[in-house]
Amino acid sequence: MQKLLIIPQNWLGDIVMSQTLLKRVKLENPDTKIDILVNSTFKSLVERMPEINKAIILDCGHKELGIFKRLNLAKKIKGSYDQSIVLSRSIKSALIPYLARIPIRTGELGESRYVLINDLRKFTKEDRRKTAFRYVSMFTKKEKALDEKYYPSLKSDPKNIKILSDKYKLDLKKKIIIFAPGAAFGPSKMWPVEKFKELGEKLNKDFFILILGSKSEKKIGDQIVTNKNIINLCGETSITDAVDLMHVSEFCISNDSGLMHLASATNTKSISIYGATSPELTPPLTSNKQIHYKDLPCSPCFEKICKYGHYNCLAEIQADDVFKSFK
Repeated sequence: MQKLLIIPQNWLGDIVMSQTLLKRVKLENPDTKIDILVNSTFKSLVERMPEINKAIILDCGHKELGIFKRLNLAKKIKGSYDQSIVLSRSIKSALIPYLARIPIRTGELGESRYVLINDLRKFTKEDRRKTAFRYVSMFTKKEKALDEKYYPSLKSDPKNIKILSDKYKLDLKKKIIIFAPGAAFGPSKMWPVEKFKELGEKLNKDFFILILGSKSEKKIGDQIVTNKNIINLCGETSITDAVDLMHVSEFCISNDSGLMHLASATNTKSISIYGATSPELTPPLTSNKQIHYKDLPCSPCFEKICKYGHYNCLAEIQADDVFKSFK
């Protein structure tokens, strides 16, 4: 039995998209035992992926080298794996497989990782930006396109759904919508809050709206709440709470964000807003979706802040247009 260690990038959307690789491994080699190395923040999330055997925890910040933490973990797992697949291009992400003497260390060259990575994968600049395509192509041959059979699918927890339903007094007979107005990337991914507010006012009679996001997005959520059919839960739910709430929701309206990828991996329809990024490169990985994207001459720019200051790629997407996605 082959034992495989996956090292994804520690961002919510990337963790979800990495499940495409896990699915491919399991489809081609069902007996492979897959462990995944993540921050403790994501432990409960990856445990919702049926392909995972075990989560290995490493708590290092995004800019933290954490050499002693990595060395200690490498000692613990030495001799445990036949292969590692490193999905990040950084040097620090490739240290543990090398220090643990994992024989096959698959990944891109990245930051001149000639010794650290000994099973190189190469991608064009455009293919690199197609995140899920790149992930799934790290195993055996490179794919020409991302097959739907590799799309992420996160399990629900019926017990937690009952707890959440009681806690927030959800009427599961009424159609529920998730609003996810934030984006960790920056303002160039964020549909204006006034547009979310306008959309909420249009939907409030027929739906119960839950606003999800981080603690730092609570003020954004407060601006969207205009009536008793809208609840701001920003900063109140865990990642797996969000998964379970999405499982009982009919729609999720979001920016190109981690929560968009969570929604795609549940049974909710993903209604996605794109500004500075491209739905061709990082689409919601679901067949149940609708995308709003203006494809302006300056798009996609992949900048965190609009260099022209107008954010037209987002401002020109009207609430009326998005409202039609709910019919």
